[in-house]
Amino acid sequence: MDMETEAKPQASVSTLSMTLGLFALGIAWRNAAKMFSIPPAIGETILLLTGCLWLFLLSRYIHQILSSSNGVSRELLLQLQNPFLTLIPITTGLASVALYPYASLPAHILLFIGVAGQLLFSSYHVSEQWHGNTPSEMETPAMYMPTVGANFASAIALGAFGYSHWGYVFFGAGFLSWMSLEATYLYHLRSSEPLDAEQRPLLGIQLAPAFVGSSAYLSCNGGQIDMVVLGLIGYGLLNLFFMVRLMTWVLRLGLSMSLWAFSFAMASMVNVGFRLSCAALDDSFALLGHLFVMLGTTVIALLIGETLLLVITSRKKKSRIA
Repeated sequence: MDMETEAKPQASVSTLSMTLGLFALGIAWRNAAKMFSIPPAIGETILLLTGCLWLFLLSRYIHQILSSSNGVSRELLLQLQNPFLTLIPITTGLASVALYPYASLPAHILLFIGVAGQLLFSSYHVSEQWHGNTPSEMETPAMYMPTVGANFASAIALGAFGYSHWGYVFFGAGFLSWMSLEATYLYHLRSSEPLDAEQRPLLGIQLAPAFVGSSAYLSCNGGQIDMVVLGLIGYGLLNLFFMVRLMTWVLRLGLSMSLWAFSFAMASMVNVGFRLSCAALDDSFALLGHLFVMLGTTVIALLIGETLLLVITSRKKKSRIA
């Protein structure tokens, strides 16, 4: 077996999933400050801290690539096979939304990098799969990221910048990509071997399209709850019920950083919840909105607590070994 076959990627981009959910949560609370008597400092503080975390994690990832024993060019080729690499342009687009009220030109540059970057990556990554013979082990919820999650995130960012018509274009790309993948993946989930225990937290991505798609659509239409949003909420609720039933199975190996896969869905649920609470619908939908806000915020708070616990535990283990 040659060196190229044996080479494994050494840089990990998956930690950026933390900032994906936190950016979306900060945007949700920023939007809420415009609708309710909520201090703007809540959303802005979340966005500021997330921006700092994003720069740190992105810098660390670049350092891992530059110091890889595979060599930079080989490591980059290996990274391009990873669907989670799209986290970089997705989070760049969301970072542009965080920056926009304070620095328009740099924010527009980040927006362009995020949108163009996700298109370039998906064009490379997905077209490779169209050659055929895609390994079945690649059929995990991560397959939604390059085309569904990335296009919905672009729609969120474009809508926030006022480019609503372009936002709808990317919403359509994300929505139809979701429809094309959903049936195929769910068939694979039902008929193939069960997901490995370490991959089960990735099912949080399965929960994301309905709520992230709702946020994307709301970002483009000015926040109006209509039948499209209600339909997406319905499918999101259905998947939420399924996920609650599966949580003991998902958590079979205990806590892990992979659980941040739930964060984009939870943060988007918070955003949708605020919109529902503000909409002129009946009291039952206002109550549903309140529940969405509480559930989404609580889950992300628990993820933050879990991360701190894992970091503390890891440091204690290292100190004992030393």
